[in-house]
Amino acid sequence: MLFFILMPGMGEAFVPQAPHLLHLVVEKIKQPVGIEAFQIKKIFNYQDTQTIHVELKEKLIHVYPNRLRAEIISDTITSFSVESDFRFVKVKDGVIVSHDKPLVDLYTDILFYRDHESLLNQIRAAGIDTDKVTFKRYNDTICYVIGRSLAKGKPFASLWIEKDTVFPIRYVVEKNGLKVEFLYHNWQRFSKTWYPMQVSIFLDNQLFAMVDMKSLDLKSGFSASLFDIEHIERLYPRNDPGSLDENSKQVDELDKRLEDFKKLYE
Repeated sequence: MLFFILMPGMGEAFVPQAPHLLHLVVEKIKQPVGIEAFQIKKIFNYQDTQTIHVELKEKLIHVYPNRLRAEIISDTITSFSVESDFRFVKVKDGVIVSHDKPLVDLYTDILFYRDHESLLNQIRAAGIDTDKVTFKRYNDTICYVIGRSLAKGKPFASLWIEKDTVFPIRYVVEKNGLKVEFLYHNWQRFSKTWYPMQVSIFLDNQLFAMVDMKSLDLKSGFSASLFDIEHIERLYPRNDPGSLDENSKQVDELDKRLEDFKKLYE
């Protein structure tokens, strides 16, 4: 008996592979027809001691599978972004300003990729090694962790899933030398689906933003044109850097470099 216990792999807890683990996740949080959500995003600017944070009101429309529209609700700015079948476009003040999803907005990956194959492809695109799954402890919580650690004790590109509840609770991505960590708090049930009521966003280990969900409704029947990227590209001109005013240049540059947290969403 002792011989079999000491054999490699014997007596160890079963660790599912990433595709099976993500299948368990989406089976738990479910895929509704659609969601309309209103949230407040607080952008913190630690470089400006006179400003604690900037509040941004947002409306999110999820149509499953794999469509998301995020609109800023403001009297002074018109901005929305659309993600559809792994394509992305952002429009600000009537001009297309980007086809690259901002790094700090990747927290939505977990919220609207609710079939395991799409979610697997997306976290791979975010730099996570999906061939490696281990057990690790985060604070006092035992988690399945998808991702490979390159340096002991340091954060690495990974998705952390609470073992007991199978809820994603931590998502870490890296790009262009920047590390972003998303923490998902207070998963709540709406009919048969689940959604986190708060998300914390850390940029290079410093708090960048807090997202607080204010209301969520399960809805369907949204117009397909809201998510038609080709249609949006026909409606709005592309950003010509030479024709932008100084403020638009700053916003465009900050979206790419993430250097000034306050002006990013002004």
